Amino acid sequence: MFTALQKILFVALGVSLLGTPADKSQTPLPVKYIYLSFDDGPLNGSEHIDSVVLAERLKISVFLVGEHVEKSKRLGIYYKMYEQNPFVESYNHSLTHAENKYEAFYRNPEKVLTDIRLNEQLLGLRFKIVRLPGRNIWRIGTRKLDDGTSGASSADLLAENGYKLCGWDIEWQHNAATGAPVQPVDQMVKAIESRLESGKTFTKDHIVVLIHDEMFQKRWEESELKQLIEKLKQHENYLFEHLRFYPDK
Repeated sequence: MFTALQKILFVALGVSLLGTPADKSQTPLPVKYIYLSFDDGPLNGSEHIDSVVLAERLKISVFLVGEHVEKSKRLGIYYKMYEQNPFVESYNHSLTHAENKYEAFYRNPEKVLTDIRLNEQLLGLRFKIVRLPGRNIWRIGTRKLDDGTSGASSADLLAENGYKLCGWDIEWQHNAATGAPVQPVDQMVKAIESRLESGKTFTKDHIVVLIHDEMFQKRWEESELKQLIEKLKQHENYLFEHLRFYPDK
């Protein structure tokens, strides 16, 4: 038996009465979910994303443009690579990508709905998850967020027809001319960590990262994606997930 004085000393020294170190801070860190999402594929670069994700055994979400699949045999092969990769889930980024004429595209919500449905049929998409081209707009359950530009009416119509619309919390930007990543890997890692810690995301403890397929056309760029993943994996409480499991509430 321990005397009262011994018990006080043990506690002060951080030792439990069973002879093991007292557990002062063993409360598990809250799980924080990361959704790496890639837009505009398949494109040159998709094949490198596919290989990195397969090697890392990491879940990612890709938002596909149907016209790209039809554009060339090579891009069609990249699409099939995504479809055969168990760590990749494919979602809807429209058939035409609005032909990059966003204002005109969003003036006709019915046209947007038709475009999305045609892309769904062409690619055989299994999930009614959409990212609108050129817009950071959310429709998740009863929650909604618009980016201040056109597209809100189209988003409402899609939501009425059973689609979930996913925007993003942070973007890994790229050079429009070359496709090369703009922010260094360490800068992106710190930005993601900061957003998760601050809670300034559409859903607390969940962060959606926007990336584009064309960013990884070269070996060193492929390496940067691998570096980002490996650095984020160092956080034991970070969990990578598909956007299909993004919370509705």
